[in-house]
Amino acid sequence: MVAYDGPELERWRRQAQAALDLSASAATTTPSWSCFLAEQGAQLALKGLLHSVGEHAGAWGHDLGPIERSVAAVFGDDWPPGLDEPAMRLGRHYLPARYPDAHPTGAPEERYTAADARAAHDDAGSLVAAVDAISAALRAADAGPPEIG
Repeated sequence: MVAYDGPELERWRRQAQAALDLSASAATTTPSWSCFLAEQGAQLALKGLLHSVGEHAGAWGHDLGPIERSVAAVFGDDWPPGLDEPAMRLGRHYLPARYPDAHPTGAPEERYTAADARAAHDDAGSLVAAVDAISAALRAADAGPPEIG
């Protein structure tokens, strides 16, 4: 059985939720920042899950695709298939959503739309929901069998 540090995941998960909440509120006003915050929310949740089971090396870096692959490798069949695509889409927002020099001309705000922000938030939601499901299973396993008597 994997050792599980629930409080460690919870602190990462709270920060992930803060990013996701800001992402949702910024979707129509500043969609580039909304996309970046959705990526950050997913990144924080995935990293927290890895840290909570002692897989610190897999949580290194900021490229969401490899981080998601680390989670998939650690949790195997318990990790839902198909989450590599949302991770890759979100990972594209890490730099160009923030930096004007990531584009040949213009600012990021001129290149992102509310639809982009909604899609990024949906992708992040898929990844975070999977983290929460794994977390629930780990908590249940950590609690052990119910006492009889």
